[in-house]
Amino acid sequence: MDYETKPTNRHELRLYAKLFRSICGLTQDESIDPVKLLDRLPDFEGFEDVRYTIVYNDELPGNVPAQCVKTEDGYLIQIKDSVYKGAYEKKIGGHRMHIIHEIMHPFADKLGFKPIFSRQLTKETPAYKRLEWIVMALAGEVMMPYESTKGMTKEEIMQVYGVSESAAKKRLTY
Repeated sequence: MDYETKPTNRHELRLYAKLFRSICGLTQDESIDPVKLLDRLPDFEGFEDVRYTIVYNDELPGNVPAQCVKTEDGYLIQIKDSVYKGAYEKKIGGHRMHIIHEIMHPFADKLGFKPIFSRQLTKETPAYKRLEWIVMALAGEVMMPYESTKGMTKEEIMQVYGVSESAAKKRLTY
């Protein structure tokens, strides 16, 4: 499900990605292991209320590899067992991106990208006002820092940052 939210742009998302890396004590160019980051999240200022759990594959709908739900006391990231194993054991780029995407949901929420429930999302709603687009774009900016990937090939981006071919191709278009 997607919601309309306040608008943003790629320039702002790149600044937010730098902020996220800074909060997590990461340099602006190092590769991120989203699985290791999950365990460290509560140690970072502003993420004390973010938890995660691994669920059986059939506990989430077939087309949902992971999800973040808001709880009474924070946020709970639920990750399918196969996605977690794919990211952890096999270093599958798409699975790693699913995890960082869910980590970005609480971050985006704390930045004020909250659903505007009074507005019905339509096909005419531009991407820069769609919560899911914003979170996915932010995940890409965090995983593949723009400044560090300038001049890299798709293969180099995949190798250095552990992302899928699809994600690396998308980075090259922005």
